[in-house]
Amino acid sequence: MISLMRVDDRLVHGQVAYGWTSTVDASVILVVNDEAKNDKVRAMALNMAKPSNVKLYIRGVEESGEIVKKFAESKKNNVLVIVKNINDAHRLINISEGVVNHLNIGGLPHQEGKTKLMDLVSISEQELEQIREIEGRGVEVEFRMLPRDRRRTLNQLTK
Repeated sequence: MISLMRVDDRLVHGQVAYGWTSTVDASVILVVNDEAKNDKVRAMALNMAKPSNVKLYIRGVEESGEIVKKFAESKKNNVLVIVKNINDAHRLINISEGVVNHLNIGGLPHQEGKTKLMDLVSISEQELEQIREIEGRGVEVEFRMLPRDRRRTLNQLTK
């Protein structure tokens, strides 16, 4: 079962590895990122950052549609899917054919050309449109850094 899909530019780190993994009772973390898949040093660092009792898989975006569909049907694994950016989340949600129903956005630092929505979350106009498309597919989108933080919606943040 897909417990949660999270957008976080740092991928696996303390908040994800321990906060989110334990909150959603994940037994598997699936990192979906083309660069991490092709960078052995980065893959080793991500593996070291995860809890020892959790399996880690690192795959590219295009190949992950089928993987996410299989994990969604799984009864024995709770899976935390992590992507690095909104574009990858958008692509993965589209190719996984409706099995993702909840997206958490939590780590997108400010860059030139992006609008700050909340601390540590800034998005571009293109990302805003992609989030709206994701919501249009029936996916619940929430913004929060930590599990204990209050959930906020795109509408609440763009008023």
